[in-house]
Amino acid sequence: MNVKSIILGAAICAVAFPNFALADSKTREMEANRRIMFNYAKCVVKERHDRASEAILSNVDNGTILRKYSDLIREDCLVNAVGGGAEMQFGGDLYRYALADALVSADFAKTSDTDFSNRLPLAHTAMPSQSELDKYLASVKSKRKREEAQANFDKQASIAWLSRFGECVVRQNPIKARMWLLTPTDIAEETSRISDLRSAFNDCLDNGTVKFNRVIIRGTVALNYYRLAKATVQPVAEKAK
Repeated sequence: MNVKSIILGAAICAVAFPNFALADSKTREMEANRRIMFNYAKCVVKERHDRASEAILSNVDNGTILRKYSDLIREDCLVNAVGGGAEMQFGGDLYRYALADALVSADFAKTSDTDFSNRLPLAHTAMPSQSELDKYLASVKSKRKREEAQANFDKQASIAWLSRFGECVVRQNPIKARMWLLTPTDIAEETSRISDLRSAFNDCLDNGTVKFNRVIIRGTVALNYYRLAKATVQPVAEKAK
């Protein structure tokens, strides 16, 4: 089994809709896959907590995890989660999302700060350049290459936007964000936790026209919650008397 196939893939769900909505995955197969993903990540964090934390706080992408943090790709955890004889794929940022979710449960199950306003803005993946894409598309005659370039641009733009969106949601309501992340997946209580955050979701939308599935939205909240919770607290200036 080539365990490195765990984090290959490229799909990101960010589809325009009239209002914010969550595309729920209710089939047994998809719910089972989601539980496997989280169980795998929890095993990795248990075995390599400090390395997983370093990778998330460094904000490296999946490709860098493969190269620099290959010890986080653990076949024993995959076998424990899947039961052997199978492989998993984590599209887009899903592997980072799963690790961050497991780290929040490991480090902040009992207590955490309730206000992140004293943290500086997080660094995020740079948005891809539309002008550079347009220039490339104008210079290439191959339809296949044009489609590949557009697809890659859309994927990178989605990842970059989602990262910023996740930080905004956590800053809007860190208490309810943490309560959601400490709730097991695909149970009635998780749906309730999501509903509690809808006002934060809407406040953080650029134009109020985005639809996610709950795996993606939980992942970006987990990633940014962990980074903010671990960020250096900035001193608060004293008010002038």
